[in-house]
Amino acid sequence: MARMSQDTISRLCMLSCENVAERLGIEVRRHKAICFMHEDHHPSMSFFGKNRERWNCFVCNKGGSTIDFVTEYTELNFTEACLWLCQTFGITIENYYPVQNNINAVRIKKRLKSEDSEKPFSKDVAQWILDHNSLTEKGEEFLFGKRRLNTEVIKQLNIVSIDDSKLLVEQMVEAFDSRTLQDSGFITATNGKLYFRLFTPCLIFPYYDEKSILVGMQSRYLGANEDAPRFQFISAQKTRLFNLPILNTVKFGEDLYISEGITDCLALLSSGKKAVAIPSATILPQVDLIKLKSHKLYMYPDQDNAGRQAYINLRRFFINHYAILKAEELPEGVKDYSEYHIMMYGRQDG
Repeated sequence: MARMSQDTISRLCMLSCENVAERLGIEVRRHKAICFMHEDHHPSMSFFGKNRERWNCFVCNKGGSTIDFVTEYTELNFTEACLWLCQTFGITIENYYPVQNNINAVRIKKRLKSEDSEKPFSKDVAQWILDHNSLTEKGEEFLFGKRRLNTEVIKQLNIVSIDDSKLLVEQMVEAFDSRTLQDSGFITATNGKLYFRLFTPCLIFPYYDEKSILVGMQSRYLGANEDAPRFQFISAQKTRLFNLPILNTVKFGEDLYISEGITDCLALLSSGKKAVAIPSATILPQVDLIKLKSHKLYMYPDQDNAGRQAYINLRRFFINHYAILKAEELPEGVKDYSEYHIMMYGRQDG
């Protein structure tokens, strides 16, 4: 077992705890998250510090460093947690034993897998939601009015929107029994009443694998509640790429773009480019990414620290697998490709 020097421990304690949480599959929004240590319906866990390197839950009053976070969330001890952090964030330590560290990584995956299995993704319920909803006026205004996206792209990806969650739940109760709904991940029960878990109004983005099998969903909140998370996930598609079926249309050596998030991906597709998306800047679905290595890969990194780091991490991944990811430059002052697409669409209108 590797022995941790104080210098290594100090470096680990300076890592962003938000990034660590997201690597462990926890959704972070506005520096807050649902606490995994108690029954939590509103984000009570906060991340703070100059680099968001500290965390604390104001309900159960637990908190600490990034190392404490890993030991609390997993079954790893202090040294094992340090090893996992070193491996995950590329920090070199002396007396490093890869075999032992790989065992620890497997233990983390088993923990996450067991948690996912408690609420398996229900393809039947998810498909029902897609079949019984279409784009509402709010959804159309966001996609076509604000984002200037191509209507055919949205139609092909089966994107819908939901405004009235109460009406939706009433309809779902008529189609499915209560236990099926609660096990689906879409519905929660409080004081005997069923509630839709996703904040509404929202867009619904379905995730498909390369065989066009529905494997998950992600929502994008369209309302004005600042405390509501902008994006929410259903099931383990957090570890999948968005728009995987496009791989069936991309020839060997053909250009393929990787975006950070769905919105940029939709803008790329609307611009006539072939594209997939990673769920966020810190989530890299390696099992799916390896399928892209036979193509010419490009990315427009978001013009912030998270976007630049996402590109660096992706580029390193592909180099390690004998492939190249090239960065495309956005004009100065343009924060992401979605904004660039809107700007170019306006020029075409003119």
